[in-house]
Parts: sequence; structure tokens; C-alpha cells
Amino acid sequence: MKNQKKIFLKQSVAALAAAVMLSMCSAAAAEPEAEPASTANVQMLVPCGMPFGIKLFTNGVVVVGTADLETSSGMVNPPKEADVRIGDVIQTIDGKPVNSNEQLSKAILNCSGRSLNLGISRNGSKVIAKLSPVQSTGCYRAGLWVRDSAAGVGTLTYYDPNNGFFAGLGHGITDPDTKEIMPFGCGDIVPVTISGIQKGIYGNPGELQGYFSSDIPVGTLYSNCGQGVFGKMNHPPAGKAIPVCPADEVKVGPVQIICTINGKGPQKYNAEIELLNTKAAQTKNMVVHVTDENLIRQTGGIVQGMSGSPILQNGKLVGAVTHVFVNDPTRGYGIFVEHMMAGEDNLFQKKAS
Repeated sequence: MKNQKKIFLKQSVAALAAAVMLSMCSAAAAEPEAEPASTANVQMLVPCGMPFGIKLFTNGVVVVGTADLETSSGMVNPPKEADVRIGDVIQTIDGKPVNSNEQLSKAILNCSGRSLNLGISRNGSKVIAKLSPVQSTGCYRAGLWVRDSAAGVGTLTYYDPNNGFFAGLGHGITDPDTKEIMPFGCGDIVPVTISGIQKGIYGNPGELQGYFSSDIPVGTLYSNCGQGVFGKMNHPPAGKAIPVCPADEVKVGPVQIICTINGKGPQKYNAEIELLNTKAAQTKNMVVHVTDENLIRQTGGIVQGMSGSPILQNGKLVGAVTHVFVNDPTRGYGIFVEHMMAGEDNLFQKKAS
């Protein structure tokens, strides 16, 4: 870790609640064909079920912890004295933007005992905190643990052939310490490869294990929000567009989920919707039960790394898998695709403006 002598830093891989991976589609893939819709109002999307690696960099640095420091006059905690709190997002130092651990470390190391004015985003409000670094173990320190990035693996839910945008995960990338959605700055998606499967059992969710197979981006991230991650693909994936099922037409009963757990690429597996929650917020709209014996035999059901796996019902895209139940890996939550599309609509409006 860089600048360990300058500040307590902590950089980790953010956990993504469920998704599958393998190789991304090749650059030569043909533009997905959109089947004729019975009405002009029917939205057509390409269900994916293919893996992608996520590299996300924050807008500012997230405070994930504080520490007491030993000084010549005793133990002190500069963040506590400045009312800097866990979950705060430090966006400026003395009015200058800060987007990395290294920038914050450098400002603290070179402060010469001078207090620093931190511009902080806290629960949607802007506040200013006066942080006073102290000399400890031979240099100026602030007793801050911060994070400026996240990386992980997820599943692409759909590709929109109308504008080239994609959606994945079905939930936001959260900080593992603060449990808050990480403030988005910029990011890319890259190909990944499966290296193994840890089967889920009662009390211990499994996971799909993989690694980034290339650092060359296959798409650009534009947003990280409660309904998932969104961005634009460099090249369209293979596959045909199918109709979107409105949330009020989703039914309890048989469905198929699309995910990738081996070198055969995205495959369909049987499942069922056991419970619908149409009055829920933007996530956890349905309880999904995996019934496919082949998938259960290999993974135990839903595992970490399957977030974003598309859910199909009667030939329509209804939503995506988002979470696994710890005490029953054959069951988990899903989100309506209409709710994910709302996140895309917000993104598209921002890009247009």
C-alpha cells in the first residue's frame, strides 16, 4: 500500500452480492436483433447473463474508520475532534478536489502542522470539517482510514440496443465497512474468467471465484446506484432482444435464470418465483427459488457472484437475481427489470443534459 507512513489507508475489493463470469463477448459480435414488437410501447432488451469485471473509482474518498494516534502529549484522535465521521466522503482539501488516497496522504504529510479544511459530503449535505494532523512516529498523521476504489465481479443483466447502454448487478456496489453505496467517480468493465466455485451451504453462501482476464476495458461505467451499475458497452453482445415484462404482469410461478458457471457461457436454469412484493422500494421485489438440479449440484443454488443474472418468464425479461439467503442458498431476492430501467433512464437523462 502506498504512503503507509503518511496516513492509515485501507483499500479493499468491494463484495458484490451475486454474479457469474467467463469471457466477455468478442468485439466482432453482431448487433443483437430486435424481434418485432406487437406494439410500439413494448421495450425490447437483450438478456445477457455473462460476467464482467468492475473497476470503480470514487468521487472523493470514503472514510471507513478512524484511529487514535500516539503523540508526545498523549493519545489523540484528530478525526473525532474534527467531527469527521465514518461514511463521510471527503471531496476537497482546502478547496481543491481530492479523489485518491495518495492525494489525501500528501496533503496531510505536507501540512506542517497546519489545519486542513475538508469539504465533506454527508447524507446528501455539504459540511466543512477542520482537521488538525498531529506528529506521530516521526511524521504528520491524521488517523484516517479511507477508500478510493472498489473492484469485483458481476453479471450483466441486459443490453439496450437502442442506445448501447448496459445494466448489471441489480444492486449498488456498497462499501464493505460503511455499508453505504460507494460514491461514483468513474470506472470501467473488463473481461473475467472463472477459476473455481465454492458451493453454497446452509449458513455459508458460496461464491464464484474468478479473476480479471484482461485490463482492456470492454465498456465504461457511468453510474452506481441502488438499482445496479450502468454504463455503455464498447461493442454489442450477441443475442436477440426480447420484450420487457411490466412489473404488474410478473406472476408467481416458473421462471428461468441465465448465468455462467463454466466455460460453456451463459446457460438457462430452472427456478420459480415464490413471492412478489410489488409495494417494495426499488429492490428485493421477489423471492426466487432455484429448482434446477444441475445448478444446485454445482453451486448449491444462488452464490455470491450471480448478482445481475437475468430472470425470464414466458419469453419476457422480468428482472434479475440480486441476493442469496444465507440460511438457504437455493433462495434469494430479485429485482424487477422495470426498476433497473428506471436507473438507466436517470442515467440517460443525465448524459443528455
